[in-house]
Amino acid sequence: MVKLDGYRFGTAINCIDGRTQQPLIDYMKKNFGIDGVDIVTFPGADGIFSDIARTTEAALARRAVSISVEKHGSNVIAVVGHHDCAGNPGDMNYHHAQIRRAIEEVSSWNLRSVVVGLYLNEKWHVNKVK
Repeated sequence: MVKLDGYRFGTAINCIDGRTQQPLIDYMKKNFGIDGVDIVTFPGADGIFSDIARTTEAALARRAVSISVEKHGSNVIAVVGHHDCAGNPGDMNYHHAQIRRAIEEVSSWNLRSVVVGLYLNEKWHVNKVK
């Protein structure tokens, strides 16, 4: 892994919802051995890869994630969905399906990072999506 001044980065494509930010950062730091997270945010971010009307957002996410990987040496990219999302309403199964689709898309970018899916439940606990 490339380090920027010894700092190890991860990247998250996450919703703008402020309730998700700290639990996500804490989880990623603990589980991926990183020091900080570059966060790319959009309302209902897990849905931008499944909706043809959101291709501009998907392209913006790709550019931002590429910078994080290339310039900060990020070695993990998380695509995140959450309970009670105003920007992409749906139940847990709906979000899991969208997260799995997003993992496929982000993996196809062939960046030098592991791509994972994460979901924050109604208690704001982070669960890995398989």
